[in-house]
Amino acid sequence: MIEVMRQVRNALVWNLNTDLDNIPACEQWSEMLRKNIDALDKAMADAELKWVGLTDEEMLTLEETTTCTKDESWLRNLTQAIEAKLKEKNT
Repeated sequence: MIEVMRQVRNALVWNLNTDLDNIPACEQWSEMLRKNIDALDKAMADAELKWVGLTDEEMLTLEETTTCTKDESWLRNLTQAIEAKLKEKNT
């Protein structure tokens, strides 16, 4: 998601730098681009700050506590446990 935001931001910056300010009819458009770039910068910073990963200790605990029956996949259960822990930490 962050990478997509960066790509969109870069496209907006490119459009802004195409000398739109010299065309009177496009001044409003260039102002909108500036506001959108600022909003994307803020959204990217917020998204990066909010993400919390798992520590090595948390990963080891999940590996040690993940169990399964003969009909279940240990890897699937571990993946689901990791996903649940990340959701818990990031909400």
